[in-house]
Amino acid sequence: MTNNASIETLNGILETLTDSKQGYEKAAEIADRDTFKSFFSRRAASRSAMSAGVRNEIIELGGTPENDGTILASAHRVFMGLSAAVQDNDEAAIEAVDTGEEHLRKKFEKALEDDELSPSAKTLLRNYQGELRADGRLIDYLEDASA
Repeated sequence: MTNNASIETLNGILETLTDSKQGYEKAAEIADRDTFKSFFSRRAASRSAMSAGVRNEIIELGGTPENDGTILASAHRVFMGLSAAVQDNDEAAIEAVDTGEEHLRKKFEKALEDDELSPSAKTLLRNYQGELRADGRLIDYLEDASA
């Protein structure tokens, strides 16, 4: 297990968390219902807190945290804007964050399977994984409520 491998993996997670935060912020902008706006804003704050934890872990391992989200996420946010223009805003927002969260959960799972990931990084990601699962269930509930 090397710190470089852990730093690289965590920087990938950090990018995806940044994407998730920005996606939730955009979803809060386009959602119609205050309940959904509030939920999305809270999730954005949660992703920001997770990002801070991952940044700290990267620094502890001797690395430099990445600052930007991915190009793919930027395209996804543009798509969210277009979707909102042609769909019900609540449905478009929920659909977009659901897609993003599925990607984030898979990224966490893949990272946790990596034998080169440091024990402290695995512990951190496992702690966040429970919150991601709960968020997935809440998003499923929101999908049902918006229908």
